[in-house]
Amino acid sequence: MATSGTYTFSPNLGEIVINAFAKCGIRRTEITNQHMEDARMEANFWLVDAQGDGINLWTVEKTTINLVQGQQSYPIPSDVVFMLDVYVSQDGFDRLIFPISRSDYASLAQKTIQGYPTSFWFDRLIDPNLYVWPLADGSSTYALTYYYMRQPMDNELSNGTQPQLPYYMLNAFVDGLAARLSYIYAPDRVNTLQPKADKSWFRALQVGSENVPVTLNVGLRGYFRP
Repeated sequence: MATSGTYTFSPNLGEIVINAFAKCGIRRTEITNQHMEDARMEANFWLVDAQGDGINLWTVEKTTINLVQGQQSYPIPSDVVFMLDVYVSQDGFDRLIFPISRSDYASLAQKTIQGYPTSFWFDRLIDPNLYVWPLADGSSTYALTYYYMRQPMDNELSNGTQPQLPYYMLNAFVDGLAARLSYIYAPDRVNTLQPKADKSWFRALQVGSENVPVTLNVGLRGYFRP
């Protein structure tokens, strides 16, 4: 069997855009600066839309902040989309702490009580903040570590820039971009390209998940509705 022996397929955004336009029936010799600018915008809007379908594992990162005695809130970078697992470290031991809602936090009678933090509220403002409860006390040094899904890097066409996507997402990306561009340049192909894009995205999501058993802990005490 004659095979390439390489694993280097990683097209840049310009190549992906040309392929997306080809799916719309637009030849590369017909592409103008306006086509490329529209494609750049739609490529970034695709990334925005992708944030709404669960956790994109390739954008998950981890960081640690030191808790200060009596400090109620901590600034969180604005590129944090979702706060995932959060745990507090003390004397070499890690303990998971759990999220509460805005209403749960507001209902706390003593928000400034100090102790070992057990809960957090992620206030998802444009400039977000993380509130811990109880507040860190002075009996020990506490470090709070959290995994988070961050905003993907921008899609840019200059200098052969590549989209920040794993291999298994490339087909979903080009199909999604083609569908978006068809609304502008090939409305007669929307009914063909949009279902194809949806199918590609669904298949990519199946690959982009952790292959582990799922455990459901159902809370019947109450439900929060913002």
